[in-house]
Amino acid sequence: MAAEGLRALVKRISPWPELHAAAWVGPVGLPGEIWVEEDKHGLWLVRVLRSPLRERVEISGRLLRPAGEQDFHTHRECLAEAERLRQRAQDRAKTAGFPLKFKAAELDLGKNFLRLYFSAAARVDFRQFLRDFSGEIQMRVELRQLGPRDEARILGLLGPCGRPLCCRAFLTHLRPIPLEFAFEQQLFLNPERLTGACGRLKCCLAYEREFYLQALQGLPEPGQRVEINGRTGKILAHNVFSRTTQVEWSDGTRSDLPWDELIV
Repeated sequence: MAAEGLRALVKRISPWPELHAAAWVGPVGLPGEIWVEEDKHGLWLVRVLRSPLRERVEISGRLLRPAGEQDFHTHRECLAEAERLRQRAQDRAKTAGFPLKFKAAELDLGKNFLRLYFSAAARVDFRQFLRDFSGEIQMRVELRQLGPRDEARILGLLGPCGRPLCCRAFLTHLRPIPLEFAFEQQLFLNPERLTGACGRLKCCLAYEREFYLQALQGLPEPGQRVEINGRTGKILAHNVFSRTTQVEWSDGTRSDLPWDELIV
């Protein structure tokens, strides 16, 4: 039986690859297994990514049982039905003149709750549309607006590294990535290299930030003047891997110096 408070990190099997924490309420499964999860909206299939989960995070659902053949059959039916309802909602929105583009849909295993993911160029009051469409299909319906990062997450593209996008593979939260992250890592401001499939700065810019901050701590900033062995120069760039700094001297020549030779 599950120990009290034992949790797992799971990923929902749906067009929206939501990662969240869930609590075990019966037998405990293993990473890689498919389980039936219950949340406030219904039943879903999820894949166990990590268990036990030791981080203190909010619990979003309860893991009831390993998924069986009937669960997989129902899941396939729900995928097909969700897509049919997505197209139906798109037709209704077009007829009503709502500038909504429905990108994906998911339907719970009980077929009582439908979540539609949409994008819109401007802010839209869709409350009347939601009431009308919910009454038409006799289901609870939720509309969730997508940002640029969310759309890339649903498409499930590959990053320039050749791996699936981090936002779809393992990130639980999509946080803003400021341009300062690139400056701190002394990356050239080349939009093609710094932006991801979503058109925003890559999430991976945050992964090594702490390493760069620690490695560069106490070193002179690029552009700062330094004096070394009687010569005056300007700091151009630091290389954290070779632990060297490129200096341009007053006569126009350049040198790569070990960090322990720098004297500000």
